[in-house]
Amino acid sequence: MTDRLRLWFTASVALVTCALLTWQQLHGGVPAHSFLSRDDMPSISNWWGALSLPLFTWFAVGNTQRRVALGRSSNRSAVMAAIGAAAFGTVLAVSYSLGYSEVPRLQVRLLPLLALALPIYRAEYLLGFVLALSYTFGGVLPIVIGSIFALGGSVVHLAPRWLLRRFRVKH
Repeated sequence: MTDRLRLWFTASVALVTCALLTWQQLHGGVPAHSFLSRDDMPSISNWWGALSLPLFTWFAVGNTQRRVALGRSSNRSAVMAAIGAAAFGTVLAVSYSLGYSEVPRLQVRLLPLLALALPIYRAEYLLGFVLALSYTFGGVLPIVIGSIFALGGSVVHLAPRWLLRRFRVKH
């Protein structure tokens, strides 16, 4: 059953991505996005999302399923994490699109606090975040930016726990 769910979810992401790219192509062309919205930086076409989003989804769903199978997480918590991260990403994408640049700045500043409490480095968080941003920013930039956030989140989340275990006084 788990392989079927992984395949279904990946195929769904591929289908939606290809449908969106087709719609964009028929309505003025598929956009490209540059890093940090700077014209002097290289731009990446949204066409890359047809490859990157399904591959990323396959990896993320598989990673999450393995953790659930090992009892390190539950299906419910994984789904809730993905939905929460998707909501966070949606607010970021919509506010950026509407020109409210302060909101994304505040969200980025809020990430370390969220990372203290939540394991935002996990695949389900990253998947929800990436999928929410992919409509606005394509398939590659959200993966890159989300991976940077996940890396920072892993340090913020895991380092204090490691330090507490390491230096805990034994009685």
